[in-house]
Amino acid sequence: MRRASFFSIICMVAFLFNFILHVNTAKSDDTIYKADVCIEMVEDIDEAPGFKDRLRNWKIEIGFIGSVSPDYEGSNDYEFGAGPLISITWKDLIWLKGKSLGANLLKRGGWTAGPLVSKSSGRDENDNDKLDGLDDVDGSFEVGGFAKYRKKPFRFELEIRQDAGAGHEGALIEAGAGIGFPLDKPWFVAMAQTTWASDNYMKSFFGVSTKESGRSGLKKFDADSGIKDIGIKLTYGIKFR
Repeated sequence: MRRASFFSIICMVAFLFNFILHVNTAKSDDTIYKADVCIEMVEDIDEAPGFKDRLRNWKIEIGFIGSVSPDYEGSNDYEFGAGPLISITWKDLIWLKGKSLGANLLKRGGWTAGPLVSKSSGRDENDNDKLDGLDDVDGSFEVGGFAKYRKKPFRFELEIRQDAGAGHEGALIEAGAGIGFPLDKPWFVAMAQTTWASDNYMKSFFGVSTKESGRSGLKKFDADSGIKDIGIKLTYGIKFR
């Protein structure tokens, strides 16, 4: 009984710490977003260390992450940030990873799929001098769903999210496909990834309206929907015994 109560307290403290950090920090938002990426890296290697309570089917992973990221989306200026990496899973069904909360409602033949809610980062005029005169983009929450396929050595992932608040008011579709090496028990994973963004998203972060042009001195620019990024993720896992 003491063990169950103690572990429940750990999970609650970790969840509250994670939530409060996301709500109250603006500059670390991009770094916390990287936590989602690192959690995915942990899953790619498959044999991640974590504390498990087998009686209640809880699993919690706590780590730390540092990264170099742009001041804002599309910026050429970079800064260093740091923050916690927290993952909490209950019965392999409900999970909290980085800034996302979801549920594995479908698990069949290597496929995992379900709904998710994710916190999205915004943009403030004070983040960079180059943003002077441009409208702020508020942070918000996105709702959507995900689908993942894992069957060694192949993997595929798809995520669709729509802004549900007063943030960028757009939609995102993220897709990735990769392969692990060696083929029988991967410890190195290479994945190609891309993100499609809707008109509203692109206009919020990359467009310049007539009013913004007058205030900032930048030329008016109408940003349309399309592919906003393409990348390659390389994951290397080391297991200490």
